[in-house]
Formats: sequence, C-alpha cells, structure tokens
Amino acid sequence: MVKPFLPLLPEVEAPYENVPFDDKIVYTIIAALIYIFGQVPLAGVSKEESGVKDPIYFLRGVFAAEPKTLMEFGIFPLVCSGLMVQLCAAMRIIKVNFKLQHDRELFQSFTKLFAILQYFVLTNIFIWSGYYGYDLSLVQIGLLNVQLVGAGLVAILLSEVIDKGFGFHSGVMTINTVVIATNLVSDTLGVAQIKVDNEGNTEARGSLINLLQSLRSQNKTFLGGIVNSFNRDYLPNLNTTFLVLAIGATVCFLQCFRVELPIRSTKARGLNNVYPIRLLHTGALPVAFSYILLTIIHLLAFVLIQCVAKNDPSSVICRIFGHYENVNNLLYVPTFPLSLLTPPRSLFAGLLKQPLTFLVYTSFMLVSGIWFSYKWQAVSGSSARDLAMQFKEQGITLMGHREQNIAKELGKVIPVASTTGAALLTLVCITGEFLGLKGKAAAMVIGVTTTFSLLELISADYQQSGSQSALAQVLGASGRF
Repeated sequence: MVKPFLPLLPEVEAPYENVPFDDKIVYTIIAALIYIFGQVPLAGVSKEESGVKDPIYFLRGVFAAEPKTLMEFGIFPLVCSGLMVQLCAAMRIIKVNFKLQHDRELFQSFTKLFAILQYFVLTNIFIWSGYYGYDLSLVQIGLLNVQLVGAGLVAILLSEVIDKGFGFHSGVMTINTVVIATNLVSDTLGVAQIKVDNEGNTEARGSLINLLQSLRSQNKTFLGGIVNSFNRDYLPNLNTTFLVLAIGATVCFLQCFRVELPIRSTKARGLNNVYPIRLLHTGALPVAFSYILLTIIHLLAFVLIQCVAKNDPSSVICRIFGHYENVNNLLYVPTFPLSLLTPPRSLFAGLLKQPLTFLVYTSFMLVSGIWFSYKWQAVSGSSARDLAMQFKEQGITLMGHREQNIAKELGKVIPVASTTGAALLTLVCITGEFLGLKGKAAAMVIGVTTTFSLLELISADYQQSGSQSALAQVLGASGRF
C-alpha cells in the first residue's frame, strides 16, 4: 500500500553523525517556535460569522489545535496515527518485522501517510459542514485544502526533525508541551485586547492582566471587576488558572511515587543498587489515547449530524445521536445522547442537567485509559518480560530472587503501576473537565509528564557530552545541569 507513495513523501534525512548537545537544543526550540508561529489566521475564510461553531472546542487544548488558523487540527492526526498504527502492529493486526530495516521504513512511511490522509479528510469535513461558511467557491475550497494539509505536512516534518535525532524526545510530544506552556502563559499574562461585546469593549486575554485592568476600568465597579475576573466564561479566568496550576502540582506530586527494587550485578560482587518502577510507568499516553477516541467519536458524530442531517432536530439521525445547540453564539454544544461523552461546562450545570454524564464520561475515560496502559506496557518493550531480558543482557538480577523468577517478580509490579498510574491521571483529567477547564486539565497532565521525560533525556545527553555546553556556560551553569 505504501510503496507507490514513497517517491512522493518528503522525508527528513537522519544525521550522519551524532548531533552536539547545543545543536539539539537549538533544533528543538526552533521546531517548536515554527509550530507556534504557524498559528496564523486562514486566508480565504469569510469574515462573516458562520452558524456552525467548533464541535471539538473542549478537545483542542490537548492537541495544540487553534481554531480558524493553519493549525486548525494541531497534532491530532500525528498522535492518532502514531499510537493507532503502533498499537495495531503490536496486536498483530498489521504484520511488521521491526528487525528488518525495509519494514521499519515502510512502517514509518505508512504512519506519515495516514497522518496526511487525516489532515485531508478533516479539512474537507469542516469545509462541507459549513464551519468556514456556506457557498464557498472552488478557489476557496482549494485554498483551504492547500493551507490546512500543507500546514499539517509542515507539522509532520517538524516532528520528524526531532524524532530523527536532531532534537530530544518525541517530536510530537515536545512540540505539544511547548505549545501547552505557551498557552498557559498567554492565558495568565496575555496582554492582547479582545473584543467582548457589540459596544466595542475589550478585555485582556490573560486572567491576571484582566484583573489588574478591571480594578481601574470605567465600565465596571470595583467588585464587579473582581467577580468578572474570576467568573468570565468567554476568556480565561482566574479560577481556571488556579485549577490548572493545582493540576500541574498534583501531577508533579504523582511523579515522585515509585517502587525501588534492589538489584545486584551477576558479573561483579558488591555492586548493588536499586531499580525504580514509577507509578506513572506509561506516562500520559493513556490520557492521550482516551482523548483520541473521544475526538474520533465526536468527529464521526459531527459528520452525521451536521454534514448529513444538517443539524435538523426532526431528522432520524439527530433523534438517534442528538443535535448541536448554539450557546451564546460561542459554543456548539451537543444534546443527548452525544452529550454523555461531553464534559459539562460547569460542575453545577452538570449535576442538575446532566447527572448521567458523570457516570458515562468517567467510565469511558477510565476504561479506555486503563485498557490502553495495560496493553501498551505489554507491547511497547516496557513489560516485565522485556525488562527481565534487559537485566539478563546487562548482567543484573533482583536481590533475593533467582534469575528464572525475575520476570514473575517484575510482573507483580509493572502492570499494577501502569494501570494505577493511568487511572489516577485520568481521574485528575476528569476532575478538571467537570470543573469547566475544557481540555486544559488533560493538556496540563500531558505537558507536565512530557516535561519530566524531556528533562531526563536532556540531563542524560548533557552528561554523555561530558558536560560541555556553550549554552550552559552562557546561562551561568556549572558542572551540573
């Protein structure tokens, strides 16, 4: 399937030699900055407001997607294709021999081609739904396809630059983490003035800056300005800022939990140490997988409800799946039963109007996250059996246990850590969603866990380079990083 497209797919060449530490830092930062600066408004889109609002507004923060910009779909196609294709290969749905270089190259090309196809399909779904306006000309349709698919291809290549060894960690997750951190700063300290009503009044995007401006605003009372800074729903407020920071602190706290298994060398006497098994053994991948499934479900429902049934409540499709309601001309909120997989806009509204959502949404997120974590640790090379083989190759064994029983002893810890960590992170995300964070909770969970992994890789690479770094000297760092 992939071979005919190989000459057409652009590819980043792997470096011929090891990339210096400083160069990796520069490549990583520049790749993330290019992605951030790529969030510019789309050309060819009518300035008139369309009646079709964003159906995935509460999922965008997880995948660094900015509506009505070149990064309309963010890194969702990249994360979806990467996780789904690897999971299919691990479960033998797709037959791949990773020991053969030819198969590995075809596998990577298939993942890339699948991501490009997703960008194309999603672009045309949003075009034909009326999201960019009705009665678009062929020129406008072609221009939108070129922009969105082209931007997706650029995002794929930026990720590939980091993946091929020019940067650190996974390119997709690194870019996503930088965007999440940038959005957090913007939501807190953003000074951009945004029009909030038909009278021309503006407010700062940043919640803290808005508080300072509200205290001296002539359009609001002193108390009214403070209340608005904490409760406004159309822009970031101080409540969401404090909740996001609290979630970040919670994830940092969970990162500290681990089980330290005593190990010893079988080749030299007296060499004893401990091997840590972390509670968050699979990181935030289970959370990302759950949100991928959630996004796919909502996109498929959007196709049926908006593109096929034209959002007509009297149609058979809308009676089965529900329809969309335009709330305050800002949100496109689905009705029952699709609303069961949509987090409520606030905890109070959810308790009164959507009590069943708490059960269904929580169950879906927990079951999908725990299932993925169990499968992923078993097929990604981090299972008890894989770790036991690594111990044997490195001449390491668990103290007090025979070498034949290492896999059995590790099997008592690793699956439990994977599923428990996934459940805890999912519960943190669910709590944030029910408090009205609209995807920011999951974004913070993914951002913090990826940051820890990235810092570990940077520290290890820094030590391997002999602690020689011009950037570290410029920043005033000594022999430690």
